Amino acid sequence: MIAIQVEDLTVAYGEQPVLWDIDWKVPTGVLSAIVGPNGAGKSTLIKTIVGLVRPVAGSARILNQPLRDARRKIAYVPQRNSVDWDFPTTVFDVVLMGTYGELGWFRRPGRRQRQAAWETLRQVGMEEFASRQIRELSGGQQQRTFLARALVQQAPVLLMDEPFQGVDAVTEQAVVQILRRLRDEGRTVVVVHHDLATVAEYFDEVLLLNVRRIAAGPCADVLTPENLRQAYGRVPVLWANAGPGKEEGVTREAGG
Repeated sequence: MIAIQVEDLTVAYGEQPVLWDIDWKVPTGVLSAIVGPNGAGKSTLIKTIVGLVRPVAGSARILNQPLRDARRKIAYVPQRNSVDWDFPTTVFDVVLMGTYGELGWFRRPGRRQRQAAWETLRQVGMEEFASRQIRELSGGQQQRTFLARALVQQAPVLLMDEPFQGVDAVTEQAVVQILRRLRDEGRTVVVVHHDLATVAEYFDEVLLLNVRRIAAGPCADVLTPENLRQAYGRVPVLWANAGPGKEEGVTREAGG
């Protein structure tokens, strides 16, 4: 089954197209990255898939259903800098918010939901911070908290926007291990990623984007010098040491 199917998708802000005629399919049970230069439309793409941005044309389907019928099948982790970290709430309460979708407006979380929140906090290594105010967390701890809020939803499809931005190496590796476990359980994970040097190490597939789709598929097939030149306008020098097959190269900061 196809987890995410995007067809003829065009998005514009005013008269400026941000995404143009995008076709893309993500199969179930894979770790997939979205990469491209600054302004390529990476974040806009996943915001459109989850319904936060309205397209000018085209559509996105989740597990062969329109979003209105598949909202509980998809979880979303936004960029950390889009969250109000001064909001007075605790880590545990943030994670518990992830259970609200199954409860509706008028039911309060019960014992089962609270146990699920505790278990998810343990999975991401944040149980000892459960009573901490979110404004007191480090960047890596904040990212783990919002990952836990997404995981507690038990959604088969997870979309994450720049989850490794501003986190330490230990947190990055911990998150990668969690995402691999989710994939091995059959879930589909899509990540907006900025570090081209680690794409092939972390992910099964990749979408290379710059307003238009450049290429999509297995990392070794997509991250070629010609495709990277189309996306970035050049092939920076360090790709020889970092990329699949050690072709001529892309720097770690090339993504953005």
